[in-house]
Amino acid sequence: MASHKNYSQRDRKHLDADAFKSPENFETNNVNELMLKSFDDMKDKWREYCSYFRHYPDHFLDFISPPDSKIQLYFYQRIYLRIMLRYRKVYLTATRGTSKSYLQNLAYILKCIFYPKTRLFICAPGKEQATKIVSEKLDEIFDHYPMLKSEVKDISLQKDYIRVIFHNGSRYDVVQMSDATRGGRRFGGAIEEIADKKFNGDVLNSVIIPLMANNRTSMSGSIDPNELHKSEIYITTAGTQQQFAFEKLREVYNEMMDGKSAFCIGNSYELPCLYEQLDIDFVEALKDSPTYSIMDFMREYESLWTGSSSDSLVSDEKLNKTRIVGVAEWEHCGSENIEYVLAYDVSRNEGDENALSCLVVYKITPKSNGNYIKEVVNIFSMEGQHSQLQAKFLKQKVNEFKASILVIDANGLGVSVVDNLVLDLDDGNPPYSVVNDDRYDKYQAENSIPMVFALKSQNKETRESDMINHFMQTFAKMDVGLLKSPHEGIKDLEKKTKHKIKDSDEISRLQIPYVLTDILCEEIMNLKYKQSGNDTKVERVSSRIKKDKFSALMYGLFWIHLKEQNNKIQPAFVSNVLDYLYIS
Repeated sequence: MASHKNYSQRDRKHLDADAFKSPENFETNNVNELMLKSFDDMKDKWREYCSYFRHYPDHFLDFISPPDSKIQLYFYQRIYLRIMLRYRKVYLTATRGTSKSYLQNLAYILKCIFYPKTRLFICAPGKEQATKIVSEKLDEIFDHYPMLKSEVKDISLQKDYIRVIFHNGSRYDVVQMSDATRGGRRFGGAIEEIADKKFNGDVLNSVIIPLMANNRTSMSGSIDPNELHKSEIYITTAGTQQQFAFEKLREVYNEMMDGKSAFCIGNSYELPCLYEQLDIDFVEALKDSPTYSIMDFMREYESLWTGSSSDSLVSDEKLNKTRIVGVAEWEHCGSENIEYVLAYDVSRNEGDENALSCLVVYKITPKSNGNYIKEVVNIFSMEGQHSQLQAKFLKQKVNEFKASILVIDANGLGVSVVDNLVLDLDDGNPPYSVVNDDRYDKYQAENSIPMVFALKSQNKETRESDMINHFMQTFAKMDVGLLKSPHEGIKDLEKKTKHKIKDSDEISRLQIPYVLTDILCEEIMNLKYKQSGNDTKVERVSSRIKKDKFSALMYGLFWIHLKEQNNKIQPAFVSNVLDYLYIS
């Protein structure tokens, strides 16, 4: 409908030669003069239609739909389509089942038809990913609206590239998120999954956005002042507030609030469930599943951007960069110069699945300067149990890892666990003694071993504010290693053991510390720091997400810090003495 020549009768003998087939060339038509006169008589009406359909694209789809159409757009889909064609910048944060990619591709197909010789693109973190999205959605769109396919002159499809050329000279293709794309020209683009962790915001700003430096020239040879040039559509599920994607969202949102041609919109799972595009029972089951991450649910199904942007405890980028430990450990590695530090956060709410105790296992390797290479090699988590059962569990882990120290939260309920640790529990393990609190000396037996560091946040040596500040500094310097993702971890375990792990139960068991590390990272990203005078505190952004694993991680890090400081005292003293020696 973009050109009146589409309504003429084609004489196939007068087609352009193959050598001249390009997006800019048109098929030669033997124009039927009677039809052309009829069109000229109705030209004003056609102008009105074209203007109307550019603003109400859903009505155009109704107009061209066959009587037995397989699809009827839902109300929200009509709204989203109108927004995509009416605003220069659109940012859509939507859950699964919203048909967001379908609507974006449909909007760009319509735009290519409505605006002759336009050039639009789509990009995603992976070129193959973008190609797959477009290919699948085009099949659906042309199946639902066969008349749209008649406007297409050619579709070129490869593994990592797709290009759609229209009879009116418009073109829609995939561009790569790399420097190789630099120098091209487009008039608008869609950016898929901008919240993906692999998405490179620098490439978007320096390579992709500059593709749209020029405006489309209309068929009259001039720039249409009423056209929205340089269209940008961002389609994604939610991520974290520290990502580039959230910065871009705020940019579009601020432009919308300033009255510019921009629109921010989103929806949670309730909307597609309302239209039966998602199974509400399936979603609710995921929400209640103890193995499904709360943070993942908030992002994927509630379209909530998690974490804090301005006062986050740790940057998302640096947290991800610390996940470098490939092989989890369940016992001492056997090397004499390596120590293991266990750090435990205590909980005792029996039967409450949200009240968890957590044990973090540190593997520390000494460096020449008195510091340590710090790696978290395992995490154990369990529901709150009786303090004696917790004490027995801890003694078992101390044995398995031949731990040098057990750092334990001795605030509140933790006191009861410490009280049990200093006793003989008739479990084959000796009683422990507390190394930093002489009030426990009266319980010390002949066979007690110095093992427990009872950490109390109100003590001067272990103030909570100091621990939080040290935690932030450690991650700012990326001076600790966390376990990789479950998939990467299993691959590294297979590489170490030199055999493929096929048993599903074994894989599930081996994945536990990696999954718990995922949850640990979510807890960290859910925290923001708050300055109160000279004290630093942490607050949870979402109260649904606990911080037991964060606490255990922080306790262990601070004890290692104290040990590193102690290691440096003696060398410093020796150095000062040597300064006064004179050797002739």
